[in-house]
Amino acid sequence: MSDAPDRWTETLLRALEPDEHDFQEFKSSGYVVDESGELRSTFVHELSKQVGAFANGGGGRLFLGIDDDGDVDGGIPTSLRGGTRAWLEDIAPHAVDPPLQACNVFEVRPELADSDIRPGHAVYVIDLPGSDRAPHQSRDHRYYLRIAGKSRPMGHVHVQDVLRRTRYPRLQLSRLAPFGDAELDESDPRGPRAFVQLRAFVANPGRTLASHVGVELVVPRPFCGTEVVRRMRAAGETIQSQSPGWITFFRYHGVPVFPTQEVYVQSVWISLHRNNVALLRSGAAMDCVIYADDAQPVRVSRELRAFQVVQRALLWVEAALTR
Repeated sequence: MSDAPDRWTETLLRALEPDEHDFQEFKSSGYVVDESGELRSTFVHELSKQVGAFANGGGGRLFLGIDDDGDVDGGIPTSLRGGTRAWLEDIAPHAVDPPLQACNVFEVRPELADSDIRPGHAVYVIDLPGSDRAPHQSRDHRYYLRIAGKSRPMGHVHVQDVLRRTRYPRLQLSRLAPFGDAELDESDPRGPRAFVQLRAFVANPGRTLASHVGVELVVPRPFCGTEVVRRMRAAGETIQSQSPGWITFFRYHGVPVFPTQEVYVQSVWISLHRNNVALLRSGAAMDCVIYADDAQPVRVSRELRAFQVVQRALLWVEAALTR
């Protein structure tokens, strides 16, 4: 879900995609109040399903006062329970168990000359981020999730997936970047070579401590010649293994990674030479596999030519070959 604007306006409401999807739900004014403008007794009960469904997934926005076609239908009275916005800010996070730690409510009052919002009314946008404390139970003692644009009861498999997402740490590759410039070597009788060192960092964006962390950098075999292997062994950071076409460098990170923390995990060298420049230009990539406690491993792939230092080294090798 994209970041919410700092302020919602009628212009932004009119620019919304008219379709409901996993990150967007429209509810008409009749969902909140009856024909006389009184709050429906079922509203909070129904709201809890929507709140839980968004929080248990990737988050989303609930629009109150917009019909199923994406049109403003006049809006919700602004005076419910002494002040609709303040009341929604109070009840929305507590509509589920456990309560949400983050929730924003925006009030959009009439501001255009041809406004579709009636005086004394507003459209309310409830911004609900995905929650690290999921799963959240709604007031009917069920768990909901956004599936195919609807808030639906979660099956057992869905509950297990959400529990795994929140119970175990979720590390991510935060940076894979060159360390220094390429080393250019014309001393090898077989032809020019360029060596590039890449450094990998991982971050913990969740709320769970990662006690045991390991990282593999999996490099295509043509980029790991004898000199690369020598440098990796001299650094003493990694354990090396081989499989057909690949060399894997594994490092166990012996220090826990705390929530919000980013740490360096390992470096790897690659070599560019006459026998792999075509492979590089065709999109050769290296993989990073991150292990954290009992969480599912996270695998990320990066094309080697995506790094500018690699591109410069490639051009140098190709130019040196023509001299």
